[in-house]
Amino acid sequence: MKNPNSEVFKNKSRLAKKGFTLVEILIVLALIGIVAGLAMSNLGEIFGGGKVKAAQTWVNSTGEAYVTSYFAMVGEYPKSLNDLKTPPNGVPPFVKRTSDLNDPWGKPYVYQYPGTRNSGSFDLSTTAPDGKLIGNWDSGN
Repeated sequence: MKNPNSEVFKNKSRLAKKGFTLVEILIVLALIGIVAGLAMSNLGEIFGGGKVKAAQTWVNSTGEAYVTSYFAMVGEYPKSLNDLKTPPNGVPPFVKRTSDLNDPWGKPYVYQYPGTRNSGSFDLSTTAPDGKLIGNWDSGN
């Protein structure tokens, strides 16, 4: 004759064996951490590339538009980019904050009139952290 309690005990022990051990859970977490670390290492390149594009857009479009508009309204090119904040003769400012004249890395854009790369006009440029010069002239690329 079988003991009914022993059958219940066997079923409970089978149920207790279903599941993950602590070691298995730790291995999975370690693997997730490794994959996340590899993915995060590429984020700097992804977002850094966006900053380069933003700087290129500013020197080739936004900054050029500010300086050209200043020239159209004042009659001469600004002596520095700070003149865009305080133009003469009651002309409204083209930018409100000094930070609007800074590149995505927080450095001021470089303005030169007369330009050495754009003769008869002006040069706008900045340098990316990797040393790449970004300017409003045709680099031949």
